[in-house]
Amino acid sequence: MRNRPLMMVCILCLIIRYAVFLAGSSWEIPPELIKKDGQEVQITGTVYQREEREKGPTWYLDSGKRNYLIYDSEFRNLKIGNQIQVSGTFHLFETASNPGNFDSRSYYQRKQIYGSIIPKQITMLNNKISYWKEWLTNLRMNWKQELMNRMGEEKGAILSGILLGDKSSMEPETKELYQKNGIAHLLAVSGLHVSFVGMFFYRKLRRFGCSFLIGAAAGTFVLIPYAIMTGFSVSARRAVFMYLIRMGSQVSGRVYDMLTSLVLSAAAILMPSPLYLWDSGFLMSFGSVSAIFISDCLMEEWHLKKDEKKKGERFGRKILKAALPGICIQLVTFPILLTSYFEFPLYSILLNLWVIPLMSLVMGAGLLGSVLCIFCPILADLVLLVSEGILEVYEWSCGLTLRFPFSRIITGCPMIWQVTGYYLFLLLCFLCRKKRKKRVLLILACGLALLLGKWKLLDTRMEITMMDVGQGDGIFLRTPQGTTILIDGGSTSKEELARYCMEPFLESRGVSTIDYAFLSHGDQDHYSGILQMMERRKTGIPIKNLILPSQNVWDKSLEQVAKQAEHIGTTVKIIKKGERMRIGKVTLTCLGPGQEYKGEKGNEASMILEVCYGHFSMLFTGDLEGQGEKELLQSFREHTFYSILKVSHHGSKGGTSEAFLEKVNTSFALISAGKKNRYGHPNPETLKRLEEKQIPIICTKDSGAITIRTDGKTMEIQKFLD
Repeated sequence: MRNRPLMMVCILCLIIRYAVFLAGSSWEIPPELIKKDGQEVQITGTVYQREEREKGPTWYLDSGKRNYLIYDSEFRNLKIGNQIQVSGTFHLFETASNPGNFDSRSYYQRKQIYGSIIPKQITMLNNKISYWKEWLTNLRMNWKQELMNRMGEEKGAILSGILLGDKSSMEPETKELYQKNGIAHLLAVSGLHVSFVGMFFYRKLRRFGCSFLIGAAAGTFVLIPYAIMTGFSVSARRAVFMYLIRMGSQVSGRVYDMLTSLVLSAAAILMPSPLYLWDSGFLMSFGSVSAIFISDCLMEEWHLKKDEKKKGERFGRKILKAALPGICIQLVTFPILLTSYFEFPLYSILLNLWVIPLMSLVMGAGLLGSVLCIFCPILADLVLLVSEGILEVYEWSCGLTLRFPFSRIITGCPMIWQVTGYYLFLLLCFLCRKKRKKRVLLILACGLALLLGKWKLLDTRMEITMMDVGQGDGIFLRTPQGTTILIDGGSTSKEELARYCMEPFLESRGVSTIDYAFLSHGDQDHYSGILQMMERRKTGIPIKNLILPSQNVWDKSLEQVAKQAEHIGTTVKIIKKGERMRIGKVTLTCLGPGQEYKGEKGNEASMILEVCYGHFSMLFTGDLEGQGEKELLQSFREHTFYSILKVSHHGSKGGTSEAFLEKVNTSFALISAGKKNRYGHPNPETLKRLEEKQIPIICTKDSGAITIRTDGKTMEIQKFLD
């Protein structure tokens, strides 16, 4: 450290910066913006970026103090650098309302973008144009289109994601396939991509006899515009800063120090934008480079850079030399991966061993083919076939590894103390590498066990979580024995409910399989997510058993779901009125509808479940109302008490009648309803009836996911947005 004074100064500056940052309120959403949410606003600013969408362009607007996204539905002829006045409706970005879900608000806040505007009118104030940014934007768009025209939409979209950082045209299934196999980093314009471009020009010019200065200047001249064109992500910034520092040291005749360069780059990024410290891209990028620094230290100690051993040992040493950087990167970034995706692909290390080296060929052929499109289109097609062939092999390999046993290990989101403990063990491994070599593997194993251990399962309480699925129902239950249960799972306000809401939540909880999925009735807002999970069983979370009500209340939707379940091998079972399922000390009882039910199908025929664990009980009513509610009340004794009542039909006027509340007593009422839903749920009359009974009400549209934990004697209720 004594030999790195600049690094120590940067660390000290960062400590002071974060002390000031955490002591203030700059990390919070300004109160005046919260008040403007959903209101009409008028904002003046300068367009600094453009993205194309099918529905229309997205304009990035710099108002001087804050940045905004303008979701335009018209294809206006605006340019980068134009000063405009936008009149429209302002919306804050959605915050995550379930554990494990993507938090749009935090993501954009790190980019200093505080909301979006749906414009009603855009007025040009100044037609000044930033020509070089406009040229780079058009180049990116035309380049992407050319790749898609020549390689096809699928492979062209993938290569444009690799070369240009534009993944907007990629199929969600392809993105997910790469992510599930641990090679999603290839689709981001990372330091690998940026360094490839900059160092390519630098080294070529040096080979031709050019000076350090000319080589560095040429690399910089190409590198910076390329990084800006591809979105200037945090990893790209890191690569640019480190490249400039490296070139500067060589031109000035100083010794380049990777660790100092890394810390200096981190300071350059974090000083103006401290929130990037919580960005997974930042952590992965800097973690990977730190791991490379560690691997370089180890290779020097083990004399791997210069093979001094016998000829018979060279092959093994070459394998170790090739694999060591990848192993170090995996170990350092492992907790970041688990915190972001809640799982790790077991075969990703082996996959990356040959996938990453081929990336140079993919990028080289892609760049060369792109240039040849201008001069010799026929030759360009032949060169691009190389990239297309490798991408095809990538996709085939990903599909193959997912079929292997234990291809995905779902761990759940590790707790802070697990991550801290793991890094302490990793540090201990590094410190003991010379004196206690034999114990290093044991220490590493302890660290991995600490990180991967499902310590949350030591909590033997039953967990019930009412997920915020928008306008719909989705309830997760885990018994003390670890049996996982879903009671409904659907929404009319969220299209990709399973992919972006239910499955991320379940994975964050360490759930790899749903043992039982109960479906109360055949409305979309109760079954859409369950149907999607069954369709996505290979890359998502499979369902072992689907439990449906008596067949006499089935409609076409329930028949469709049952057929789909049988088609994919999910066991379909029917639970009748009065039947019980015992899972350890937890009992699930079906209270209706019965075989004798003659009323309408749908809401009134909802499956009614009673869950009991010790002194705790909860009543699940689906969308119960009308005749179904009357028949349920007839089966009840004079007064029935439940610890928790799941209010029927999202708190609609037709359910939870006065007569119902007269017979059913409860400590808490939970309601699942979407924000600003068009039905006005929960209905004011229903809320009034509950309030008159002095029953506390908790609704997902205000509280996000609602979690109840109970040991059968006491219970704890937690609101995610509390």
